[in-house]
Amino acid sequence: MRRIVPALFLFTALAVVGCETETPTNIGERPDLAVSLSSADAEATESEYFLVGFGSEAELNAAVASVGGKINRAHTEIGVAQVGGIDDSAAEALAGSAGIGWVERDLVMQWTPTDEGLEALDVGAAGPATDPTLAFFYPCQWNMSQINAPGAWAMGEFGKANAKVAVLDSGVDPFHLDLAGRIDLVNSVSLLSSPSICDDFVDDVGTMNDYRWHGSFVSGIIASNGLTVAGVAPDAQIVGVKVLSCLGSGSFADVIAGILYASNLSDVSVINMSLGGRLPKNATGGGRLVAAMNKAVNYAETQGKLVVSSAGNNGADFDHDKNFVNVPAQSGSGIAAWAGDVNGDLASYSNHGRSGAWVGAGGGDGIDPSPPLPGCLLPASGQGGIVSVCSTTSLFFPGCAPGNFVLFNGTGTSFSAPAVSGVAALVNGKHNGSLRGGQLKTILARTADDIGPRGVDNLFSHGRVNAANAVK
Repeated sequence: MRRIVPALFLFTALAVVGCETETPTNIGERPDLAVSLSSADAEATESEYFLVGFGSEAELNAAVASVGGKINRAHTEIGVAQVGGIDDSAAEALAGSAGIGWVERDLVMQWTPTDEGLEALDVGAAGPATDPTLAFFYPCQWNMSQINAPGAWAMGEFGKANAKVAVLDSGVDPFHLDLAGRIDLVNSVSLLSSPSICDDFVDDVGTMNDYRWHGSFVSGIIASNGLTVAGVAPDAQIVGVKVLSCLGSGSFADVIAGILYASNLSDVSVINMSLGGRLPKNATGGGRLVAAMNKAVNYAETQGKLVVSSAGNNGADFDHDKNFVNVPAQSGSGIAAWAGDVNGDLASYSNHGRSGAWVGAGGGDGIDPSPPLPGCLLPASGQGGIVSVCSTTSLFFPGCAPGNFVLFNGTGTSFSAPAVSGVAALVNGKHNGSLRGGQLKTILARTADDIGPRGVDNLFSHGRVNAANAVK
């Protein structure tokens, strides 16, 4: 995600949906509304943990014990472990142990940029949730019509619970009126392994709650009850996997753990990662971290999952930029989504290129529609972006607590990726969750709108996803 200018909308005629009689232990309390943070980009820093490549689990256990370390996670699926309690000298000794292939200090990166500004508006009532096109802000959701989501809905395709989408992000909000009942509360989890700055105010590490806003915004593009906004696959289920802190930062180890966790959930068909990092190819140790990410994404494919990532917002041409690697956009067998603007062109910031981006969808840009969108109550200056839900537990927008607020003017490939994931969920829902990731990948490409030069091209790759074509 590149930029978001939020606006808060108060509705007076919304009913609470999806209430739970007992709150699961993975959900925390809503924060004190007096608490408010200023979001800031965090520089990449070294983690307290190391990533370790290993052969057998027995050899790993013996080697780590010999240097006085502790295994935090051992991913036998890909032969990578997260190890703590050691310093650099002990890590060097560990690297020379039998059965250990490599040891590298983990890296904490800023995977999602900051938010900007705040604007408040007060409107009346929302429409019923029986039809996505009746959502209050649907007239502002040009990104839905651009991928022909209404065409899929008209055929009765709304997504199904047996084609779940795992959203690896800053958590997800199960309390927002448009997400209540859409979240798999049993399998949603936090996999943060290091302390969060927000732990001074809330339990960021220990709960699935979205104390930022990003994960909830992304989730609302995929699935929604259709009160404030429409989702691409309205009836789909979201598994929230928290791998980023309230600042949008996280470690390679936690993102990798999230991929593997979602890969091993039998009813998850799509893994959405609206996050991204960009590393120089000659960065010290970066190659091993990138290789571990590749192995995790490839493992997901062996489990039948489609991994969809944001292409990134650097304006880079993947096909000609040979000095950097973008993760997870260029990781393993996954696909990345480029972002388009309201006019259907490639967004000015969007990374692109056949060697990374596979298909695309609307991600917004700083362009005002001309004329303004009919029926859209947002100011014209905000209509060129994306609108979705705001987390009721956000520390950055505490006014969202009532559960009926939205953020608007979001721009970035963070928001094109969930549109692609939503289309994949529609397709797999139609097939009762029976399709594998490779099949979904092929369907998305073959049914996409060819909007650039004929065939696969450098700007739009296979084209922009078309939900109606895909579910046919």
